[in-house]
Amino acid sequence: MGNLHFGISDVDQMIRAFDTRGRRRLSLQEFQRLHDFLMNIQNSFAYFDQDRSRTLQTHEIQQALQHAGFRLDPPVLAAMMSRHDPDNSGTLSLDEYIRMCLFLQSCVRTFTAFDPNRTGKISLDFNQWVYAASHVA
Repeated sequence: MGNLHFGISDVDQMIRAFDTRGRRRLSLQEFQRLHDFLMNIQNSFAYFDQDRSRTLQTHEIQQALQHAGFRLDPPVLAAMMSRHDPDNSGTLSLDEYIRMCLFLQSCVRTFTAFDPNRTGKISLDFNQWVYAASHVA
C-alpha cells in the first residue's frame, strides 16, 4: 500500500474510526483491525478498478461499496462523491476512496451506538444529532 498521502487529519480520522475506547490512540488489536481494513480497501479498489485507471468511476465506486455491504441510494452516493472528490473529477483515487470508506466506517460505528437493538432505524433529538455528528470522522 505504497504512495499514499495522508495528512494529520486523515490519520486522526483513522484513529477515531478504530479507537473503541475513545482515548484517541489505538491498542495493538485496534491497529491490526485498522491495518486489515486498509488492506481490504486497497484490494477492493484494485478489484473494482476495471479499466485499470488507478481511479474508481462512480459506477465502480457503487459496486465496490455494495460489495462491502453499503447500499447507498443515488442521492447519498452523489453527496458522498461531492464530499470526497475534491477536484470534482467524478472519480476517486485510492487515497480519496480510503477517506470515503473511513467516513462510512465511522458512520456505521456512530449509528450502531444509537441502534442497540439493531433495527436499522434511529430517532434523535437535536442534541443527540449534534453529539452523533461530532463522532463521525
